[in-house]
Amino acid sequence: MTRSQKSDEWKQQLMAAAEDFDVKDRVLHKIKERQQQMEGKRMKKRISVIVAVTLVFGVTSAYAAIKVHELTNDQGEVVVKIEKSENQQPAAAEHEIKTFEDVRNSLQPGESAAVYFPGPDNPDKRVSFTRMPVVHETSAALQNEVGGFYAVPAEIAGGYTFVNGHVDYPFNYRQPELFAEMYEEAEKEKKVVVVRKVSPEPKIERVVTTYKGSAGEAVITVTNFEGLKYISEETGPDAVVEKVKVQNKEAIYMESKLMDGTDQKLVKFYQDDKKRLFEVIAMKPTMTKEDLLAIAEELK
Repeated sequence: MTRSQKSDEWKQQLMAAAEDFDVKDRVLHKIKERQQQMEGKRMKKRISVIVAVTLVFGVTSAYAAIKVHELTNDQGEVVVKIEKSENQQPAAAEHEIKTFEDVRNSLQPGESAAVYFPGPDNPDKRVSFTRMPVVHETSAALQNEVGGFYAVPAEIAGGYTFVNGHVDYPFNYRQPELFAEMYEEAEKEKKVVVVRKVSPEPKIERVVTTYKGSAGEAVITVTNFEGLKYISEETGPDAVVEKVKVQNKEAIYMESKLMDGTDQKLVKFYQDDKKRLFEVIAMKPTMTKEDLLAIAEELK
């Protein structure tokens, strides 16, 4: 899922981390393990990684949109914009994904980090953020963290039962003093990456839950739209994007492939009264469009 600030691809190999954030040894150990693996082996782009990593790098797309699909609220304002490009989007190189994942995997549950990669591939000196969420194994435990934002169901339509879930929190993307320190450290110490421990904002950004049933796993994300204008996404020309009805309102159904070729199906719908965007996501082809719509119909 891509917000209006779309994710850039990582171009540098992670070699060191900031001394004030004790992740250096763990990150370097991760890199050593990665380098021992065969090049060219595709890393699966997991849902848990997608929703837990927030990137603020801008990306310049060379692909013109051939069709734009929009989901609007009751006032006719766009809340989701999906652009189908005329060419398949380029897959990020394996090491580019692994690099950022190494930083994330070096964090303890509940920890967050700002990450800066200097170099020609980041001319605007943008800093990205990542977080290792606290994963709850019961719906009751997750509900304690979520509070009144969302009533976490223990079971959803089709007999799918709760497996785990976590909460994502937004970051302060404008911290000029912190960024200046990171730039200076990278320049003085000739580092190819600088990592700093940060704290996210206390407001809930997104609740992510996984459910398991006979046809596979369903992931439900509930995004807090308070303060947001819209979410923008890009997809390739072969993706299926169509309008459907959920809870007597317009929704969007999509079928597409992730970078590793994994099939993904999802339904998006918006609740105006609570300013929440729901997404019901299936990673297994055995789950049908009707399965997803049935789940979406019951979500409150």
